[in-house]
Amino acid sequence: KLQLKAQTASLAKMQWQQFQAVPPPAAGGMSHEELIAQVKELQRSDPGAKEQWAAYTDLSGGGRRDPGKHAADYLQSFLSHLQSGVRLPASVPLENPSEGPTVAEAVKVMQRKSMSFKNVWRQFCMDFGGGTNDPAKHPVEFMVKFFDFLGMRAGGGSGPAGGGASAGAFGGCAAPAAAFGGCAE
Repeated sequence: KLQLKAQTASLAKMQWQQFQAVPPPAAGGMSHEELIAQVKELQRSDPGAKEQWAAYTDLSGGGRRDPGKHAADYLQSFLSHLQSGVRLPASVPLENPSEGPTVAEAVKVMQRKSMSFKNVWRQFCMDFGGGTNDPAKHPVEFMVKFFDFLGMRAGGGSGPAGGGASAGAFGGCAAPAAAFGGCAE
């Protein structure tokens, strides 16, 4: 399972690097409004383009799916990506309400059900989220990092922090820095 995860991550990284190597063509004189309309039309008419838009925005657009929330050069870059033929791996629909609860809703439920979860979430938000505790105000990627941190700690705490949580809630780290690749000194 871990090997499959690593292979998928490696493939996604390779595809992203290939995509970045494709230079975007000139904007072609399209206005921002025209670019928005073109991306919206592609989403309505082409399931493959819609899937690529989701993957593209997850990788480089903060997960914001509304084309109107992106600059013209971002939209043009997406259209160039689509025309290049390079395909990004499909996104996991983490924030699609029709697919069930969102990640933010799951965090809220867990805060209500577990005081330990709530305390660790608060500390994580203090250290890495500007003190904002409301999960709805964080991007999905932030919450995924938090769950990665929890999983790492539940898996024995192996990593820069070392052993168990005896040196504080974060196993010797001044903050849950291990979730971001290190332990704060």
